[in-house]
Amino acid sequence: MPRYIMTADLRRCIGCQTCTAACRHANATPPGVQWRKVLDIESGEFPDVRRSFVPVGCMHCADPPCMHVCPSTATYQRADGIVGIDYDLCIGCGYCAVACPLPGALHRP
Repeated sequence: MPRYIMTADLRRCIGCQTCTAACRHANATPPGVQWRKVLDIESGEFPDVRRSFVPVGCMHCADPPCMHVCPSTATYQRADGIVGIDYDLCIGCGYCAVACPLPGALHRP
């Protein structure tokens, strides 16, 4: 089965959060739910400090833990491996956020 990914040129990312806003708009997520996040990472020591931005989102796991903990079966995996949510079934319990293996707790603000 193919594995889909989204790539970003980290040398060009300026941390504008446009991808986060677009995700929120496309998925109509309620306040406090964030499926795409841009991590702001500082490295180095003064005076040689660097700042990097790393966009992170759903990893579409081969065996998604979010799907297994969903009590309403709203979280599902398509045949092509993409993980999705049926908004008509979702009860907003947040179990998927707790089960998500992505660092930074993807679904939390």
